[in-house]
Amino acid sequence: MNLLGRKKIYTDVEKIDKNNVVDVLQKSYNKHRQNVLEMQYLIDYERGEQPLKREKTVRSDIDIRVNSSLPNYIKKFKKGYNWGSPILLVQRGNKEIHNTDSNTDDSGISGLNEILKNGENISFKDQQMAEFIEICGIGHRMIEPKTFPKEINEVPESLVNIYTLDSRFAFMVYQNGPGQKEMMGVSYTKRSGKNYFTCFTDTERFEIESGEIKRHTVNILGEIPIVEYERSVDRTGCFERKIKEIDALNILESDFTNDVSQRTQEMWWGDNIDFKEDEKTGEPLKPKSGDWILTYSSDGKVAKIAPLSSTFDGTSTLNAIGYQRTTILQDCYVPIQYESSGGGSTGTATDMSSGWSAAELDALQEQQMTERGKRKELSLILKAIKTVPTRVLPEDSPIRMVHNSDCDFHFSRRRNYDLINKANFLVQLANIGVSGQHLFKQSEIFPDPVQAWMDSKDMFEAIQKSKISETSSSDTRISADGSDQTGNSPILDGMNTSNSKQVI
Repeated sequence: MNLLGRKKIYTDVEKIDKNNVVDVLQKSYNKHRQNVLEMQYLIDYERGEQPLKREKTVRSDIDIRVNSSLPNYIKKFKKGYNWGSPILLVQRGNKEIHNTDSNTDDSGISGLNEILKNGENISFKDQQMAEFIEICGIGHRMIEPKTFPKEINEVPESLVNIYTLDSRFAFMVYQNGPGQKEMMGVSYTKRSGKNYFTCFTDTERFEIESGEIKRHTVNILGEIPIVEYERSVDRTGCFERKIKEIDALNILESDFTNDVSQRTQEMWWGDNIDFKEDEKTGEPLKPKSGDWILTYSSDGKVAKIAPLSSTFDGTSTLNAIGYQRTTILQDCYVPIQYESSGGGSTGTATDMSSGWSAAELDALQEQQMTERGKRKELSLILKAIKTVPTRVLPEDSPIRMVHNSDCDFHFSRRRNYDLINKANFLVQLANIGVSGQHLFKQSEIFPDPVQAWMDSKDMFEAIQKSKISETSSSDTRISADGSDQTGNSPILDGMNTSNSKQVI
């Protein structure tokens, strides 16, 4: 299978309505089926279904097939590093076009985070979606207004319904033109062996089965409620580009394992040997395990017994396996985990030499793609909240006053060894008067910086005000950090100038 990323599905129509929705759906679904075949192949491949690309013709009785489990290893790292912490909302800034009080924005955003994290368990749902995004290159999410029984007259734990869709049963249709406008979102399931489609445009919702519109209603959100996430511009999975190299690694590991087994179960070569015969049957008496080998030769020549082996350089093969594995991990931007019994390198030096910096750059690139989907998802959530009855959520609730442009997304990829650097960063900039709200967001110390800021705001601002009349030294760090290692590490500044000696 020639895997080049999941294909986008386009239509030439300018408007989808009840007159052409079935025709557009049928054409789009045929294109989606190819994506489904590729996604299922990648899902099975990650789970371990990796057919060995060679046939063993010599000693076919020993044919051990090993897979390296690298696709699963790469996926688990990406899910842990890119999606391990919940992607929560933070306030973009106090000065914004809606002139909403910053305290109101903080309260509204904190309330939204509470709904997402506790009411909708967004961490679990993001992990579900990340499984498809990292393996298949695309993922899908659906937002739906929540209905409330008449007896509910207080704010519940959640105000919206957020669903993670199986990407094999969901797709988006884009307009074939500038901007590639989203024209229709589709989710489907099987009922009695038939596909039952739910199709959304900006204004309408269609339920279709067997080429017939079964139900037609208004889309109350005024926006397609399905969000299609993309891992990268080419819509490939995290290990998809390296499948051929992984197949080659599987062959190396399988052949090495087979060699060990074949040496354990050697074929033997005998020269000028006659075994004694059984007196009753006349058959040669071949030795069994643990027996002495007793032979005789009728012509007096020396008898020889030796294993019949080919020359196999095990050390070179193990080196090739290690090199191939390391190269694949590097190309997938997965850090190398060295075995170490002691220190010697600074945290920053280790960060750069083992591949963590490259992993961070790749994560930042994927973050830009993810943020596009999160931005649309937030827009749908805010629109769904507007449909909540005032008896459930008061009209003056801060959550109702949050706008999409008020929010940024906080992607937390915390590294514990770097905490002292982050703490120094926080203290130094706080002492020169930088807003604590922005510091809490940029320092990446707290998983929920909005809540941490609200809980710390009064004390933080009081300390800052007390510093105004004081004369502070230029170095206000609370401890030594990575900047002290610049002269000791050639990785940091390109030259080690301390205690250097010229060697001739």
